[in-house]
Amino acid sequence: MKNNSFWVSFFSLILMLLFLGFGGKGVYYSIAKFYKHTSLVLNGVKTEGHITSYTESRKQEKNKYTRFYSPIISYYDTANRSYTLNADYSSNSKEWSNEVTIYYDKAAPSKAIRGGLWHLWFSPFVVLCLSLIPLGLGLYLLKYNIRLMIKK
Repeated sequence: MKNNSFWVSFFSLILMLLFLGFGGKGVYYSIAKFYKHTSLVLNGVKTEGHITSYTESRKQEKNKYTRFYSPIISYYDTANRSYTLNADYSSNSKEWSNEVTIYYDKAAPSKAIRGGLWHLWFSPFVVLCLSLIPLGLGLYLLKYNIRLMIKK
């Protein structure tokens, strides 16, 4: 019987570390994105950009290929210098509009993000919410392991 409790403790410890790792990384990613986006929206410069082209990639699923498109966006700073933003997201269709909002850093205009509810706030919020699930499970398993250790 003692052998079984060792394996239960061992596997719950491994699961706890995995859940805490995945959940913690997701929470960190979301908070870092929120901070970066908020900083650029509040302190940066808002400008209009134009989607000039797309980077195409393919993903194979069974015997079918799916195409994904990542927009390449051109924008100008206040000194009328041109910059290019390679989007950090992909979609299985091209944008329906070539006009997009861009926020860039005054000190480093090449540091920019795409504006819009989805790109600025919603996707980091979804990642945050989904990361809370494994984080909560990891904290529950941590509590479980601490109780097991106290009983011994």
